[in-house]
Amino acid sequence: MKRIVINVIVSQLLIILLLFVLNGEATLLDYINVSFNIGSALLFMGLAVLVFQSGFFDFFSTSMKKVFYRKHVQEDIMTMRPPSEVITIKPNFFFRLGVPVILLMLVALLVYSI
Repeated sequence: MKRIVINVIVSQLLIILLLFVLNGEATLLDYINVSFNIGSALLFMGLAVLVFQSGFFDFFSTSMKKVFYRKHVQEDIMTMRPPSEVITIKPNFFFRLGVPVILLMLVALLVYSI
């Protein structure tokens, strides 16, 4: 729990710092826009890692290697690791950072709409 709180605080400080670097000022609408971009990018990366690790692209990768490489090279190519084994980072890292950013962005959006 303590680690999640630290990650949320650090991510919010980075968003506010990014606001001042990009705009020179920090308005609520700018905060909503920047936090949406950062949060959605983190969630997208987490989903991409999750899909790659599930083995979804392993069959596609193997098929493309069989089609585009010559016969004498295929034995070497087929011993390569599939994409699901290459990516070793956990998708939880991106979700733990992205979900709180999106939730705080939704709270700010609710405050902005009132």
